[in-house]
Amino acid sequence: MNTAWLLIKVMVPTMAVVQVLKALGVMGFLAREAAPLMKYFGLPGEASLALLTGGLVNIYAAIAVAVNIPMTAKSMTVLAIMVLIAHNLIVETAVQSKAGTPAAIMLTTRLSAAFLAGLLFGRIIPEKGGVLVQSLSHEQNTGLTEVVLANAVSLAKIAAIVISLMIAVELFREFGLMDRLIAVLHWPMRVLGLNRKTAFVTAVGLVLGLAYGSGLIIEESKRNSLTGREVLATNVFLGTNHALIEDSLVFAAVGANLFWIVIGRLIFGSIYLRLAVPLAAKWVKDDSPGQNGETGTISA
Repeated sequence: MNTAWLLIKVMVPTMAVVQVLKALGVMGFLAREAAPLMKYFGLPGEASLALLTGGLVNIYAAIAVAVNIPMTAKSMTVLAIMVLIAHNLIVETAVQSKAGTPAAIMLTTRLSAAFLAGLLFGRIIPEKGGVLVQSLSHEQNTGLTEVVLANAVSLAKIAAIVISLMIAVELFREFGLMDRLIAVLHWPMRVLGLNRKTAFVTAVGLVLGLAYGSGLIIEESKRNSLTGREVLATNVFLGTNHALIEDSLVFAAVGANLFWIVIGRLIFGSIYLRLAVPLAAKWVKDDSPGQNGETGTISA
């Protein structure tokens, strides 16, 4: 019930604000002014508000905006990838900063990753189908009833997924399946370039979210078992890929392609990790006593 109430508190006011902005002509203004930039990502100009809302608040606020603008499955997928990489930046940047990576570095890497991903996926994802049903409320001739119904359907889908996932997580924990899932993901993390010590932490963040992953990073750092570069690599990868199941399914509920926002984002994140860490590492201290431990290709 707490989760359902949180969704209502975030999404319903945001949906209402979007309708007010539309009536005042602000959405039309955004569509015109932001269109030159958004076209590079294959997105409508109004999507700039969804990106901004997601960056400052969370993915639920971004979705509340997105379902009220004309989006195809491709554009919803590209928007989803960008928002999933760069959302809730104020809170999550503070968490990752406490975990050992300076806020300026995390903001720069996550925003850069989001824009690069938008440019890339906006070009390689094929366009299929027309405007999503969720965007019905954008049409000029749509009445208030249709607007409310379209938003209510989107909200109900998201709430059903989130609540179902919470129940599943609790069941997984109760029967010890969560530990097994994380253990299985430990090895793919090694393949992506993370070393033995950070692979488990990253697997936890992939499944349970950035807060859980960062919490483990903080604990490991207190034991001086991670170097600054290892913390950086873990934070950068979790910045582009965390809560991979829940957040991805939420966007899939409103029309995003699950393959691209899961597999595509994982592949992008692993490549970005190898490119960004060597550059960002120049501004990170790497003087932890733990640096004599085993290192991988990224944290060496």
